[in-house]
Amino acid sequence: MTQNKTQKKPYLIGITGGIGSGKSEVSKYLMSLGYPLIDADLVSREIVEPGKIGLIKIVEIFGEAILNPDRTLNRGMLGEIIFNNDFLRNQLNDILHPRIRVRIKQHLEAYKDASFVFIDVPLLFETDSRETYDEILLVYAPESVCLDRIVIRDKVLPDFALKKIKTQMSLDVKRALSDYVIDNSGDLSMLHSQIQIYLKTLQNKLK
Repeated sequence: MTQNKTQKKPYLIGITGGIGSGKSEVSKYLMSLGYPLIDADLVSREIVEPGKIGLIKIVEIFGEAILNPDRTLNRGMLGEIIFNNDFLRNQLNDILHPRIRVRIKQHLEAYKDASFVFIDVPLLFETDSRETYDEILLVYAPESVCLDRIVIRDKVLPDFALKKIKTQMSLDVKRALSDYVIDNSGDLSMLHSQIQIYLKTLQNKLK
């Protein structure tokens, strides 16, 4: 989508991808260049801090066993519980996603004078938030590459890594729904070169 002169700033770019696609590397590089970026994963951690309503609602559904001794959320345990349970996963999403969206809007206040802002949203399409963004940037890698990365990063067996991939929307489907795709099947220098090309395209578009 092309921004027009009457469009309210900032232009919002949603960064998304699948597990193992290397989306975090794209966000890390953009931040190292000084571009404004909001990380939905970090926001999700904010809303489940002790005393926050997000955590209170989670405990109501999953019980106090989901808490660490210091009353923080045991994210690993929660992940195991919802991994093969669509009903509980949907309940958790119903708690988190509306609150994440509200918190992201609050964070955007700090960037209201920026020309554009990147928002890193792992489950952008899964949470039906496409219309929130002016443009979607997808970080893509073939399934075999994502699989190898998950196995190495998480120290898990390939079968388990594949199950993790299959819980998310296909990257090929996401690719068809996105405005711009960065192929992250190579090394970091290849990735950074593609990001630089994208940034030039973006800046020319918003002139």
